[in-house]
Formats: sequence, structure tokens, C-alpha cells
Amino acid sequence: MKSAVVGRVLRISGGVLLSFFICFAILMLIAPHRREEAVVRIQEGSSLSSVASLLREKKIIPSARAFGLYLRLSGADRNIKAGRYRFLPGESPIAVARKIVRGETYTIKVVIPEGLTLRQTANIVERAGIIEADAFISTARDALFAAQLGIPASTCEGYLAPDTYFFEPGSEAEEIIRQMVRTFRKKLASLGVQEMNPDQLHRTVILASLVEREYRVPEDAPLIASVFLNRLEKNMPLQSCASVVYVLTEHLGRPHPSVVYYRDLAIKDDYNTYIHRGLPPGPIASPGIIALKAVLFPLKTDYLYFRLIDVQSGKHYFSRTLEEHGEAGLLAKELQD
Repeated sequence: MKSAVVGRVLRISGGVLLSFFICFAILMLIAPHRREEAVVRIQEGSSLSSVASLLREKKIIPSARAFGLYLRLSGADRNIKAGRYRFLPGESPIAVARKIVRGETYTIKVVIPEGLTLRQTANIVERAGIIEADAFISTARDALFAAQLGIPASTCEGYLAPDTYFFEPGSEAEEIIRQMVRTFRKKLASLGVQEMNPDQLHRTVILASLVEREYRVPEDAPLIASVFLNRLEKNMPLQSCASVVYVLTEHLGRPHPSVVYYRDLAIKDDYNTYIHRGLPPGPIASPGIIALKAVLFPLKTDYLYFRLIDVQSGKHYFSRTLEEHGEAGLLAKELQD
């Protein structure tokens, strides 16, 4: 009796092993008829049969049945990861199985530098082949979506953290923006900021965006932040040229100017800090960690003015009075000559 049971178990085990090796042989020996790379997306919760059928339809595997049976017998059928995958010509079905089980999704590296506007960020994402810029901008300007992300503003501008990302082509705008905002919050947390009321958070991001667009060398950032804070305390207009550039490029649609003229300083716009006191209504760019840190931990100074005096080094000269500021202008002229 005992020997009969053992024999039956051995026959079943042998049958399973035989099936496994047959599937393995089919998948290894029969090459799929595909000469070009293929990109497919496996949806969350997809069944093994639907995944196998999709891969067969795209001519990535030679047999959906053998592929499904191979995964089932190898115990990997419940480990298929959702995502977008790229398969190269000649890639074996075994390699295909390994890829979708390990979750080796097809992503594109996207580098978002510090100090970009929403439009500039969207253009980079589009050029990388991830999503169209208009769709990205439309989603980022959706007030309800911004509220869902906990952003105390009607748009996500300023909260799209500069960083290196890896996105799947065809990713939804919501997914991309969520990741950028999560990264922004992680950067804040790295500076020791855990909780901040919405108004304080938004003011911090706005001011940091101005600092981001003004500083050239990191050591100047806390000094520039101190100038802006001192001017706010004295109810002086911030007079940030960066805010005027934002008006010219983002509101008037002009190319980025090499020089800001006096006539530009008089443009009637809520973001023009030459004619409006206080902070602009929203951020003018996405600040990086240096600018955020400069605003959160500014130096205590009595400076009220700053001027770029050396274009090559990027250094600014900081002044306490308008007279000193004028002298800095003469110094800058001498250095340029």
C-alpha cells in the first residue's frame, strides 16, 4: 500500500517535471517572429492568461499556453509586476518571464534642474517622450488636483521638485506630478521641516523660488533671502528682476531676455515685484534644496540691496543703503570693462 502511494507521488512529480521541461523547451527553442522592439503595459491586477495572451499577440512569446504553464509550474505566476515593459528582438521567452517577474519596467531618465517654471518642466517631460506638455500643464493647473496633493494653491507650480526621475513612457500626468510633489516633501523633511501651516508653506515656496532665480553661487543664497526678508519687514517692494522675467516669459510669452530694461519694470502684472509690495501671488519656479534652506534658515543681516557684480563668478555685492548700492553698480561696471 505504502509503495503504491509512493509510486503514485513519483509519477505525479515526474509528470509535473516533464511538463515543466516541455514548456521550457518550447519557450527556448521556438523563437517568436519579431524583428522590432515591442513595448507593452501590464495593468495592475492582470491575470496570468491575459498577460500571456498580450505577449503572444505582440509576438513577444511563441506560445501563450506554454508561457503560462511555465510560470505556473515555476511558481512565479503570482509575482508578475504591473508596469510598462520593453522587449528587444531576439529576447528569449525565459528572459521575458524573468523581466516581468522582477518588475524590470521600461523607464526613461528625466532630469529636472532647479529653477524651472511649470512650462519649462512640462517641456522637458515631453521631450523625454513621457507625456505631452499641454496635458502635464493642464493637470498641474487643476485646482482640485492641487488640493488633493495638499498644495495650498490653485496650481502645482513651485512644488514640482527638481531631481532625477525615472518615468515610464505614457505615464499619466497625475502619476508624474504626484511623484514630484512627494519628492518636494521629502526634501523639506530632509531640512527638518515636518509640519508647516499652509500659508507659511506657500510663502516659503514663493520666497524660495525668487531666491532660486536670483542666486548664482550657493553662498549668496542665504544673503539674498535675508535681503528679501528685510525688505518685507520694512514694507519695501522686493524689486526682484527674476519676477519681471517670469512675467515676460510666462505671462507675455516672450523669449527669455538677456537684459531687463527699465520699461519692463513698469509692466502691470501682479507678479511684478517692482510695482507691487509683498510677495507675488505664487512661486515663479521650483526651488531646489539650497534656496529652500536659505529661506528656512536665513542669515541675519541688515542688507537691503544686492547686485550682480561679476558675471563670470556669479558673485553679488550686498548693500545697506541706496548709496552703497549705486557704488556697487560702478564696481560692477569696472569689473566688466
